[in-house]
Amino acid sequence: MCTALVLGAGGLVGIAHHVGALAALEEELGLGDPSFDLVVGTSAGSVAAAYLRSGWSARRLFDRMGGLAAAAPAPAATSPLQLLRHLVGSGYVIARSTIRLPSLLSIVPGPGLRRAFPAGVASMAGGLALLEGELPRGWPARPLWLASYDLVARRRVVLKGANPYLPLPQAVQASCAIPGAFPPVQVAGKVLVDGGAWSLTNLDLAAAGGARRVVCVAPMSYDRLDPPDRANRAVREVATRLLERQTSRLRRQGVEVLVLAPGRREVRVQGINLMRSSGLAEVAEVAYLETRRRLCSLEQKERWRLGPAA
Repeated sequence: MCTALVLGAGGLVGIAHHVGALAALEEELGLGDPSFDLVVGTSAGSVAAAYLRSGWSARRLFDRMGGLAAAAPAPAATSPLQLLRHLVGSGYVIARSTIRLPSLLSIVPGPGLRRAFPAGVASMAGGLALLEGELPRGWPARPLWLASYDLVARRRVVLKGANPYLPLPQAVQASCAIPGAFPPVQVAGKVLVDGGAWSLTNLDLAAAGGARRVVCVAPMSYDRLDPPDRANRAVREVATRLLERQTSRLRRQGVEVLVLAPGRREVRVQGINLMRSSGLAEVAEVAYLETRRRLCSLEQKERWRLGPAA
């Protein structure tokens, strides 16, 4: 039975959450990289997915959490005028990522305009340096799909190592390029930004890849059985409802889906700023403990422990 792992968006905090949840999956159910026939990553999830497929165990990632602060974004502009130009370019990218009806946004700006008004108010240089230092340029042999969004065609692009080809670190960068926050990644006539512009999990890709059983970790949603306070529920409600809709669609297709979303304690530790570089080890630790608690009480636990050979 084809089994997929789907890792959703969530910034640096989301990466830390993934690390904790993956460690719990490894230790409680024995579900590590070899258990999954396909791994799908979006934004923060693409980072965890790429490391996992490149041979890093969840426990090794857990022990590496202190170094994640090096990936914190830095300001891209060095003067007020430069910041203004970046804000104009970033505003266009945000609008084009979210408004898909025919309008002036349908006109793709030429190279001159893009140079005059570069998109991205922050630099991902520290994060890219970390990726290039720890990940191979080549793609892993086992299926890894990273979701991104093409601003030119205004549609999702799934990076799989070809069409278009990007070295693995740059593909992760493209999947993480939050519209307006970071510069897009340009390749083969495409202008790629964060796959979260299309979907925060891109859960449907698991079924498209033939999976009949899916484990989905969704840092930006919340657990209905352990909801956070009212304010945090309001912030995460749309993401949670969209995830529930995607999950229901897959289940109607006969796909088994195990969704792991943050509960009250995890949401409290995550906070509002998902791009912060502080407290990430605590986020990972709480995600590990709470995910392990959930898995211990999981019905049909043995069925999930069997992995793809069931």
